Amino acid sequence: MEERDTWGLDPQVRYLRRAFGEIEKRQADFLARLGVSPLDHRIRRIREATLKLFEDAGMAAGRRGIVRDEEETAVLYLHCLAHVVRANRIPVEDGELPAHEQIAGLVKEMFT
Repeated sequence: MEERDTWGLDPQVRYLRRAFGEIEKRQADFLARLGVSPLDHRIRRIREATLKLFEDAGMAAGRRGIVRDEEETAVLYLHCLAHVVRANRIPVEDGELPAHEQIAGLVKEMFT
């Protein structure tokens, strides 16, 4: 008996795939604009810390109704990444991040 895989048809799975695809693209572009090589020795530590902050901020954003779609999920991730990058003494200009006051405030709150 052949079972049909319906995993990829689940709307939540599809949403997450689109969100993480958007995150990957934006992260690569952001780090390239900052001049941070994918081979930089700090990248692994930065990504791990960003993921932790993103998970915490994502839970809070969900409770508050701040993040509504894949685009805002990617913006949330970038704001988390920027905070961690700055903590690793890599300068980030405010103009490098997409403007979103609620997300910026939430990430700042979560980071402190």
